[in-house]
Amino acid sequence: MIVNTMTLQEIRLELFKDLPALLIKLAYRKKEFRRKVLKASRFPYSATYEIKTGVRKNLFVMILVAKKKREANDPLLISYGIYDRPEGSYAAAFAIRDASILIYPPHFFKRYRERIVKDDKLSNKELIRLYFTKCWLLYRAFAEKGYEEVYRDLEGAANGEISFIGITEEGYCFGSSFGNVDLVKTIISEENIFDHKKALLHELREKYNQAKQDEGLDSFTLG
Repeated sequence: MIVNTMTLQEIRLELFKDLPALLIKLAYRKKEFRRKVLKASRFPYSATYEIKTGVRKNLFVMILVAKKKREANDPLLISYGIYDRPEGSYAAAFAIRDASILIYPPHFFKRYRERIVKDDKLSNKELIRLYFTKCWLLYRAFAEKGYEEVYRDLEGAANGEISFIGITEEGYCFGSSFGNVDLVKTIISEENIFDHKKALLHELREKYNQAKQDEGLDSFTLG
Protein backbone atom coordinates (compact mmCIF):
# COMPACT_ATOMS: atom_id res chain seq x y z
CA MET A 1 0.00 0.00 0.00
CA ILE A 2 1.24 3.49 -0.86
CA VAL A 3 1.56 5.73 2.21
CA ASN A 4 2.06 9.48 2.55
CA THR A 5 5.72 9.29 3.55
CA MET A 6 6.90 7.43 0.43
CA THR A 7 9.31 9.06 -2.01
CA LEU A 8 8.83 8.84 -5.78
CA GLN A 9 11.26 5.92 -5.97
CA GLU A 10 9.54 4.10 -3.11
CA ILE A 11 6.19 4.51 -4.88
CA ARG A 12 7.69 3.03 -8.03
CA LEU A 13 9.07 0.02 -6.11
CA GLU A 14 5.73 -0.51 -4.34
CA LEU A 15 3.82 -0.57 -7.62
CA PHE A 16 6.27 -2.88 -9.37
CA LYS A 17 6.18 -5.31 -6.44
CA ASP A 18 2.50 -5.75 -7.24
CA LEU A 19 3.14 -6.33 -10.95
CA PRO A 20 3.51 -10.19 -10.86
CA ALA A 21 0.24 -10.61 -8.96
CA LEU A 22 -1.40 -8.07 -11.22
CA LEU A 23 -0.37 -9.90 -14.40
CA ILE A 24 -1.72 -13.19 -13.02
CA LYS A 25 -5.11 -11.57 -12.40
CA LEU A 26 -4.95 -9.91 -15.80
CA ALA A 27 -4.45 -13.28 -17.52
CA TYR A 28 -8.00 -14.27 -16.60
CA ARG A 29 -9.35 -11.00 -18.01
CA LYS A 30 -7.41 -11.56 -21.22
CA LYS A 31 -9.26 -14.82 -21.81
CA GLU A 32 -12.58 -13.02 -21.43
CA PHE A 33 -11.32 -10.19 -23.64
CA ARG A 34 -10.24 -12.62 -26.36
CA ARG A 35 -13.73 -14.12 -26.54
CA LYS A 36 -15.27 -10.66 -26.88
CA VAL A 37 -12.81 -9.57 -29.57
CA LEU A 38 -13.54 -12.64 -31.69
CA LYS A 39 -17.25 -11.79 -31.55
CA ALA A 40 -16.76 -8.05 -32.13
CA SER A 41 -17.76 -6.38 -35.39
CA ARG A 42 -16.34 -2.90 -34.78
CA PHE A 43 -12.71 -1.97 -34.13
CA PRO A 44 -10.70 -0.87 -32.29
CA TYR A 45 -12.27 -2.85 -29.46
CA SER A 46 -11.35 -2.04 -25.86
CA ALA A 47 -12.26 -3.17 -22.36
CA THR A 48 -11.33 -1.67 -18.99
CA TYR A 49 -10.73 -3.71 -15.85
CA GLU A 50 -10.18 -2.49 -12.28
CA ILE A 51 -7.97 -4.79 -10.24
CA LYS A 52 -7.13 -4.44 -6.56
CA THR A 53 -4.18 -6.51 -5.41
CA GLY A 54 -4.69 -8.80 -2.43
CA VAL A 55 -1.71 -8.09 -0.17
CA ARG A 56 -0.89 -4.44 -0.77
CA LYS A 57 -4.43 -3.31 -1.62
CA ASN A 58 -3.28 -1.12 -4.49
CA LEU A 59 -5.86 -0.18 -7.14
CA PHE A 60 -4.94 -0.60 -10.80
CA VAL A 61 -6.83 0.11 -13.99
CA MET A 62 -5.94 -2.06 -16.98
CA ILE A 63 -7.17 -1.24 -20.49
CA LEU A 64 -6.90 -3.90 -23.19
CA VAL A 65 -7.19 -2.85 -26.81
CA ALA A 66 -7.40 -4.83 -30.05
CA LYS A 67 -7.17 -2.70 -33.18
CA LYS A 68 -8.04 -5.72 -35.34
CA LYS A 69 -9.58 -9.13 -34.74
CA ARG A 70 -6.24 -10.86 -35.18
CA GLU A 71 -4.94 -9.01 -32.12
CA ALA A 72 -7.29 -10.95 -29.83
CA ASN A 73 -4.34 -12.93 -28.44
CA ASP A 74 -1.92 -10.00 -28.23
CA PRO A 75 -3.81 -6.82 -27.31
CA LEU A 76 -2.29 -3.49 -26.44
CA LEU A 77 -2.10 -3.00 -22.66
CA ILE A 78 -2.48 0.40 -20.99
CA SER A 79 -2.06 0.23 -17.22
CA TYR A 80 -1.99 2.69 -14.35
CA GLY A 81 -2.52 2.78 -10.60
CA ILE A 82 -4.55 5.29 -8.59
CA TYR A 83 -3.62 6.31 -5.06
CA ASP A 84 -4.58 9.08 -2.64
CA ARG A 85 -2.64 11.47 -0.46
CA PRO A 86 -3.95 14.36 1.65
CA GLU A 87 -3.47 16.76 -1.27
CA GLY A 88 -5.57 14.65 -3.66
CA SER A 89 -5.60 11.72 -6.10
CA TYR A 90 -2.51 10.63 -8.03
CA ALA A 91 -2.11 8.33 -11.02
CA ALA A 92 0.98 6.28 -11.86
CA ALA A 93 1.26 4.78 -15.33
CA PHE A 94 3.48 1.76 -15.97
CA ALA A 95 6.16 1.61 -18.63
CA ILE A 96 6.81 -2.11 -18.23
CA ARG A 97 9.53 -2.34 -20.90
CA ASP A 98 12.05 -0.25 -18.97
CA ALA A 99 10.54 -0.66 -15.46
CA SER A 100 9.75 3.05 -15.19
CA ILE A 101 6.61 4.94 -14.23
CA LEU A 102 4.98 8.27 -15.01
CA ILE A 103 3.38 9.93 -11.98
CA TYR A 104 0.56 12.43 -12.46
CA PRO A 105 -0.03 14.57 -9.31
CA PRO A 106 -3.31 16.29 -8.31
CA HIS A 107 -2.12 19.59 -9.82
CA PHE A 108 -1.90 17.92 -13.24
CA PHE A 109 -5.54 16.81 -13.06
CA LYS A 110 -6.58 20.22 -11.72
CA ARG A 111 -5.14 21.78 -14.87
CA TYR A 112 -6.64 19.02 -17.03
CA ARG A 113 -10.07 19.87 -15.62
CA GLU A 114 -9.60 23.63 -16.03
CA ARG A 115 -7.93 23.70 -19.44
CA ILE A 116 -9.16 20.63 -21.30
CA VAL A 117 -12.31 19.08 -19.82
CA LYS A 118 -13.92 22.22 -18.35
CA ASP A 119 -16.34 20.17 -16.26
CA ASP A 120 -16.64 20.53 -12.49
CA LYS A 121 -19.13 17.68 -12.11
CA LEU A 122 -16.67 14.82 -12.64
CA SER A 123 -15.09 13.32 -9.54
CA ASN A 124 -11.30 13.23 -9.36
CA LYS A 125 -11.20 9.51 -10.13
CA GLU A 126 -13.61 9.92 -13.05
CA LEU A 127 -11.32 12.66 -14.34
CA ILE A 128 -8.29 10.36 -14.13
CA ARG A 129 -10.11 7.63 -16.05
CA LEU A 130 -11.18 10.13 -18.69
CA TYR A 131 -7.60 11.31 -19.18
CA PHE A 132 -6.20 7.82 -19.75
CA THR A 133 -9.09 6.89 -22.01
CA LYS A 134 -8.35 9.81 -24.32
CA CYS A 135 -4.63 10.40 -23.77
CA TRP A 136 -3.11 6.94 -23.40
CA LEU A 137 -0.22 7.79 -25.79
CA LEU A 138 2.42 10.31 -24.62
CA TYR A 139 5.11 11.33 -27.13
CA ARG A 140 8.02 12.97 -25.28
CA ALA A 141 10.82 15.32 -26.30
CA PHE A 142 13.58 17.05 -24.32
CA ALA A 143 12.58 20.46 -22.96
CA GLU A 144 14.48 23.08 -24.91
CA LYS A 145 14.46 26.80 -24.13
CA GLY A 146 11.32 27.59 -26.12
CA TYR A 147 9.31 24.87 -24.38
CA GLU A 148 10.51 26.03 -20.96
CA GLU A 149 9.27 29.54 -21.77
CA VAL A 150 5.81 28.21 -22.60
CA TYR A 151 5.76 26.37 -19.28
CA ARG A 152 6.82 29.40 -17.26
CA ASP A 153 4.35 31.69 -19.05
CA LEU A 154 1.47 29.51 -17.83
CA GLU A 155 2.73 27.97 -14.58
CA GLY A 156 5.26 30.47 -13.28
CA ALA A 157 8.94 30.05 -12.44
CA ALA A 158 8.14 29.01 -8.86
CA ASN A 159 6.92 25.61 -10.06
CA GLY A 160 10.47 24.43 -10.81
CA GLU A 161 12.36 23.25 -13.85
CA ILE A 162 11.13 20.85 -16.51
CA SER A 163 13.13 18.27 -18.43
CA PHE A 164 10.61 17.11 -21.02
CA ILE A 165 7.52 18.09 -22.95
CA GLY A 166 4.92 15.48 -23.87
CA ILE A 167 2.29 15.54 -26.60
CA THR A 168 -1.03 13.75 -26.12
CA GLU A 169 -4.27 13.62 -28.07
CA GLU A 170 -5.70 16.57 -26.15
CA GLY A 171 -2.77 18.81 -25.35
CA TYR A 172 0.83 19.32 -24.29
CA CYS A 173 2.29 18.09 -20.99
CA PHE A 174 5.37 19.31 -19.11
CA GLY A 175 7.35 17.33 -16.58
CA SER A 176 10.59 16.44 -14.84
CA SER A 177 12.56 13.19 -14.82
CA PHE A 178 14.02 11.61 -11.69
CA GLY A 179 15.85 8.53 -12.92
CA ASN A 180 13.21 5.97 -13.86
CA VAL A 181 10.35 8.11 -12.52
CA ASP A 182 8.83 10.89 -14.63
CA LEU A 183 6.67 13.46 -12.85
CA VAL A 184 4.13 14.91 -15.30
CA LYS A 185 3.44 18.32 -13.78
CA THR A 186 0.83 20.00 -15.94
CA ILE A 187 -1.04 20.09 -19.25
CA ILE A 188 -2.10 22.87 -21.63
CA SER A 189 -4.49 22.96 -24.57
CA GLU A 190 -4.08 24.53 -27.99
CA GLU A 191 -6.01 27.61 -26.87
CA ASN A 192 -3.55 28.24 -24.02
CA ILE A 193 -0.59 28.67 -26.39
CA PHE A 194 0.45 32.22 -27.24
CA ASP A 195 0.45 32.84 -31.00
CA HIS A 196 4.22 33.35 -31.26
CA LYS A 197 4.82 29.89 -29.72
CA LYS A 198 2.30 27.91 -31.75
CA ALA A 199 4.65 27.04 -34.60
CA LEU A 200 7.17 25.58 -32.14
CA LEU A 201 4.63 23.27 -30.52
CA HIS A 202 2.95 22.35 -33.78
CA GLU A 203 6.23 20.85 -34.98
CA LEU A 204 5.96 18.44 -32.04
CA ARG A 205 2.34 17.74 -32.91
CA GLU A 206 3.44 16.62 -36.37
CA LYS A 207 5.99 14.24 -34.80
CA TYR A 208 3.28 12.85 -32.53
CA ASN A 209 0.99 12.22 -35.51
CA GLN A 210 3.84 10.52 -37.35
CA ALA A 211 4.54 8.31 -34.31
CA LYS A 212 0.90 7.19 -34.33
CA GLN A 213 1.09 6.35 -38.02
CA ASP A 214 4.32 4.41 -37.54
CA GLU A 215 2.59 2.31 -34.87
CA GLY A 216 -0.54 1.89 -36.97
CA LEU A 217 -2.55 3.96 -34.49
CA ASP A 218 -3.51 6.95 -36.64
CA SER A 219 -7.26 6.57 -36.12
CA PHE A 220 -7.13 4.87 -32.76
CA THR A 221 -9.15 6.32 -29.89
CA LEU A 222 -10.54 4.54 -26.87
CA GLY A 223 -14.18 4.77 -25.96
